[in-house]
Amino acid sequence: MRRSTLIGTIALAALLPLTLGFQGPAYAQQPFPSRPIKFIVPYPPGASTDNVARAFAQELSKELKTPVIVENRPGAGTAIGVLALKSQPADGYTLLFQTEGLFVSKLASPELGYEFSDFEVIAPLAQTPFTLIVPAQNQIKTLDDLKARATKRNNELDFGSLGLGANQYTVLSRILSQQLGVKPNMIPYKGGMEGLSAVMSGQIDAYLATVSLAYQQKDNPKIHILAPTSVGSANPLLPDVKSFKELGIKDMVSYSLYGVVVRSDTPEAIKAQLKQVARRVSDSEEMKQIRRQIALEDFPGTLDEFNAGVRNNIQMLQAAYEQERRR
Repeated sequence: MRRSTLIGTIALAALLPLTLGFQGPAYAQQPFPSRPIKFIVPYPPGASTDNVARAFAQELSKELKTPVIVENRPGAGTAIGVLALKSQPADGYTLLFQTEGLFVSKLASPELGYEFSDFEVIAPLAQTPFTLIVPAQNQIKTLDDLKARATKRNNELDFGSLGLGANQYTVLSRILSQQLGVKPNMIPYKGGMEGLSAVMSGQIDAYLATVSLAYQQKDNPKIHILAPTSVGSANPLLPDVKSFKELGIKDMVSYSLYGVVVRSDTPEAIKAQLKQVARRVSDSEEMKQIRRQIALEDFPGTLDEFNAGVRNNIQMLQAAYEQERRR
């Protein structure tokens, strides 16, 4: 009896590797996705970035018929969230909400453990230009009025910015200052609402807020909206306000681009599937409605056009950082 049991045990042990070998490929060939997907958002809950990301995750979950779990990983100028994606397997089960923060963080801290080429955008989610807001108490209605104020202040203007260093806020403020022939003094703030409060109280002369933030405050009697950085003649959310381009400042065209990122070494078949489904979700009526509610714009172009816009933003920021280093 003991001999029979021993033989049976040996036979089972011999068959076990064969059994595991048979199950392994079968498991690997399971259709994607076969388990929940994590969507990292490198911003705190409650912001427009978080709102659009959560709406996307909800609709993506419906399309893929699997849970899509939002994980907020704010901090270090989005670097914490970016590194969190880099640390995960390249299997398509971890996605990242992307804005220019991914590139700004790396440019500001080249030692960070990732490269731009480590990631690939699979779908655009939204876009938003910026718009210049000024204190209503200063009676500034035009760019000429803004220049006249600088003349009274030793040809200087105080601009609000999100943080220090080169970013879209500082870059655009300096482009505008050059066009006006004035010297910009950059005053850093931690967030858009803090910058808005500084404008309302007259602590600074101007602030380039996102159109989303400016739109929410368009009826605020303490601020005046001068011009957006839209590519067209006006912004659809602020149709009565002429753009910088329309006012003759062609270099003042800029958008913050929101997209979905995956590790670039993710299998091509999975990336192709994610690109198709994510774009379908992004173009859905549900997402269009969400964007309208939080004053973000649809991105009407192709994925290639979105990536071209991202590259343009990177080049602009790289040039700004080179100028910062030479100072």
